[in-house]
Amino acid sequence: MKNGRLLVLLLVIFLLLIFVTSIVAIVVMLNDGGGADTEEGTALVLTLGGAMPEQPGPDQPIAGLGNKSQSIFEVDTGLVRAAADDDITQLFVQINGLAIGYGKVEELRDIIERFSTESGKPVTCWMEAAGNKEYLLALACDRIFMAPEGFFLVNGLHLGVTFYKGTLDKLGVEAEFTRAGKYKSAIEPMTSTEMSTPYREMMEALADSLYGHLVDAISLRREIDRDAVVAMIDDPPLTARAAYEAGLIDGLLYDDQMRAYLSGKPIPADLLPDHSFGPSGDDDDSAAGVASADDDDSAGRAPTPPSAANDDDSAAGVARADDDDSASSAALRDERIPSRSRDEEDVPRIGLGSYLDGRSRLGKGKGGKVAVVFCEGQITSGKSRTGSSMGSDTIARAIRKARRNDDVHAIVLRVDSPGGSGLASDVIWREVELARKEDRKPVVVSMSDLAASGGYYIAMGADAIVAQPTTLTGSIGVFAGKYNVAGLYEKLGLTSASIKRGEYSDLFVLNKSLGEDGTAKLEEFVDSFYGTFLAKAAMGRHTSEGAIHSVAQGRVWTGGQALGDDVALVDALGSLRTAVGMAKDRAGLDGETRLLLYPRQPSFWEELLEGGAGPLGMLSAAADVAVLREGGVSLLGQDLLGARAFVEAAPLLGSGQPVLLAPYTIEVR
Repeated sequence: MKNGRLLVLLLVIFLLLIFVTSIVAIVVMLNDGGGADTEEGTALVLTLGGAMPEQPGPDQPIAGLGNKSQSIFEVDTGLVRAAADDDITQLFVQINGLAIGYGKVEELRDIIERFSTESGKPVTCWMEAAGNKEYLLALACDRIFMAPEGFFLVNGLHLGVTFYKGTLDKLGVEAEFTRAGKYKSAIEPMTSTEMSTPYREMMEALADSLYGHLVDAISLRREIDRDAVVAMIDDPPLTARAAYEAGLIDGLLYDDQMRAYLSGKPIPADLLPDHSFGPSGDDDDSAAGVASADDDDSAGRAPTPPSAANDDDSAAGVARADDDDSASSAALRDERIPSRSRDEEDVPRIGLGSYLDGRSRLGKGKGGKVAVVFCEGQITSGKSRTGSSMGSDTIARAIRKARRNDDVHAIVLRVDSPGGSGLASDVIWREVELARKEDRKPVVVSMSDLAASGGYYIAMGADAIVAQPTTLTGSIGVFAGKYNVAGLYEKLGLTSASIKRGEYSDLFVLNKSLGEDGTAKLEEFVDSFYGTFLAKAAMGRHTSEGAIHSVAQGRVWTGGQALGDDVALVDALGSLRTAVGMAKDRAGLDGETRLLLYPRQPSFWEELLEGGAGPLGMLSAAADVAVLREGGVSLLGQDLLGARAFVEAAPLLGSGQPVLLAPYTIEVR
């Protein structure tokens, strides 16, 4: 009897949950498309921080269920629309600690600068703390403010590489790998305890390129002599006040003072501690507002919102790849910013998520369609894993759908990948070739943080390649091998026996060395695949194999380096919008354009059912938690993140198949 009552109770609870969920879903659907209203004079608040994926995540079944990071594409879409919105009169950018690479930082800079140029609306930035990446991004804004006691650490670049050979030796594990290309350094952390001469040469060149870009950006935007910038980096300010005195930021404000500044109201003197507005601390003339580092007369002057500019025809909106007619698209999320400021005396404020909630839905439209295929993560065979890997089945299917869609006139691949499986890369490359040659659709690649090795392989057949100056690309090379655990067997007291038929049947047995014959056989395979890589790259870049070999051999280049005639691995520097514009031109599209996003993202429930709670998922989460942050600036954790990448790639590295990976343990700080 008791069991029966318990069963009935559980059934009632289950039905009640279904009923409540259904009601919530109906309410969400009824409200969908409305978005938050804006009033004249509204400030759009853009909060940037943490990891930022390229592709928007799926719609959540219930608002607030699941916490997805805001994507680069959503920021781009939001600012394009806000530039043409007469109610939005200024942009307020709040930057927290960034867990992205320099390629994405440049992408965001392009997005913010385009908003400023096209709209003529003021852009103000505020930070509590800033490192290299945070400050580089802030340079896109008209004015930069920090909290009075903020932490400022713009101290140059540090490229760190962790080597694991010593650990493997202690475990009795030998990494047996062969490579094609003297710069193909991805295997060196497992086979050496220090950088080889070619590896160091490549890393020095990368450091020079990235450091030069940072110095030039500061010098240009802050109007400071380049030598003075170099001297400042060598002797960094460390505090927000010191950064203000050096002319690197425009003022020191607390949050309430920042709100008053945005509202155009004088800041009462009793709210301004002596150290909050100027280097002297006793400037009576500036007590009514905020002193500017480069314009003392402008103290206290709030931005004047100009008339809104017209929208760019190239960005009409976003449609889902698998639902063209309904054109549904993900609602944008920005949980930390309310849709309205609680203080009615402040300027009306609205977060990007609330601003675009419901506005990202398209009508059927008449504009030509361009497909954007997001290729993110390590390249593997099979299906993609959200936020982790790019599966060849998933990406190849997405390109196939785009090229077979008669309404799609061009395809843009957005690549953010260090590479991975050579075989999986070749599967994706084939679909790009079919799109160009059989379906006669132009394909343009837009590179993000990384598009190296396998990431370059899938891009090299495109009609054009666009990269950011700080993108890491190239690394045209191959390696393959396995781990020999015979020493570990001995330490553990394990023994084995085997029977074989065929000279190389035990080539990839874990507890046996490759030997000279096995190594020679593997080198033969690697050299053959490298030859294929060179031939296809030469065909895609319209040059000779010799010319490609001279800039290949596994060498990694920045996008700025790869653009030059001596390297010529990319065709232009710019953003995703640059690539979309080139694709439109090649397809002969004018006026309004609709962007279709591929591949379809798994729903919340699909992700929940598929997991992410496996060993790699737990390791990833543990490594992320272990990154200690002080004021939003990453201070520790690069070794742990490198270890995570090492473990994630371990199954591929020991598989014996051709591997196209960049030096994935590099952490640029």
